[in-house]
Amino acid sequence: MLLPPVFALRFHSRRLYWRLTGHTLKQLVKGDGVESGFVAEQVLPYNLGNINIINRGRTERVIALLRSIRGVKLRALDTLVVGPRNEAELMLLVSYGFDPAKLTAIDLFSYSPAVRLMDMHDLKFSDDQFGAVYSAFVITYSDDIPKAVAETIRVAKDGALIIFAFEHLAQGAGNRFGKNNLGNGPDDLIALFGINVGHVFWKEDFESEGRFTSSVVFRLTKRSGGAH
Repeated sequence: MLLPPVFALRFHSRRLYWRLTGHTLKQLVKGDGVESGFVAEQVLPYNLGNINIINRGRTERVIALLRSIRGVKLRALDTLVVGPRNEAELMLLVSYGFDPAKLTAIDLFSYSPAVRLMDMHDLKFSDDQFGAVYSAFVITYSDDIPKAVAETIRVAKDGALIIFAFEHLAQGAGNRFGKNNLGNGPDDLIALFGINVGHVFWKEDFESEGRFTSSVVFRLTKRSGGAH
């Protein structure tokens, strides 16, 4: 089921199925689910243009990190998946051990009932709801990362597993949107979580041809004072 041609066939077949059963592409817009003009007018169109791309390598690498943590039972985690773009990331998470009934996915657009329309800066969930928050290659699209982090802290349970991966450039450089968020990689992100960072299982900042791929996995400790 994970052989590349088979997986791709499953992925595209599911998208066709949702289309044939009346699940049309929907998206949030500025003023109706999205408050940021930058996100609505630049980030969203860019990601819509890549809606059919399957990024298996980077997703499977993050999953491999999680599977290597002793004592973590992926199937037991009530997990919020932020910004999967399409169903491929969810299909991979399930294939490697996550319980589909315990996955809740959100994005700014969706063609699938498995992905709810929602902005990571304004999560429509109760406090202390999730045992894990998984955000892969999403957070640097934000123009208010502290707010997105604060929402992550709010909806995560005490002791939740926090998983972030993202790309950034060297300090002083700009990306395709003219921004370079989290220029110091995982250290910048961990600093935003502040006193809420518990045990850090993994932290990496890998450079290749001027681009950095960062990943960090830690336990969240719910403490008064919130993120810094």
